[in-house]
Amino acid sequence: MDHIVYLDKAAGALEAMRQGRKTMVGRAFNGRRSPYGKVKVGDMLYFTENDGRQIIYGRGRVTEVYDSPKLGHEESVEILERYRRSLWLSERQFLKMAGRRYLVLVWVDRFEEVPPFRFTRRDFHTLDDWIPVGDVNLARKEGPVPTPR
Repeated sequence: MDHIVYLDKAAGALEAMRQGRKTMVGRAFNGRRSPYGKVKVGDMLYFTENDGRQIIYGRGRVTEVYDSPKLGHEESVEILERYRRSLWLSERQFLKMAGRRYLVLVWVDRFEEVPPFRFTRRDFHTLDDWIPVGDVNLARKEGPVPTPR
């Protein structure tokens, strides 16, 4: 299964992933939402930034997944604190995620550059920042990749 995963541009998450400093991605919710239960070892994650451009820059294979049980506030904070460096969480991101009842933590083997390509969310009916697409080619959008702003 392929997934399109948004990385925080302001936090420099894509560059940290490229340099091997960010080796995990995570999401936190108060209820079980996607990607909870949908990510498996061996899945491929395709990375984009939350800048509205909808361009895939790289990918990485999932090596481990942690879908938490329902957590208390302190448990959630403790887990995020333990993996904060690997998740490359800014203070803003940490505070946003800390205390949430459900965590999804995903270990990524290594970042691999791909020739940048555009994608569309049109057929996936989600507003989330994690899109399970099955096959990334189903989300591929034809046309040139716009140059960076």
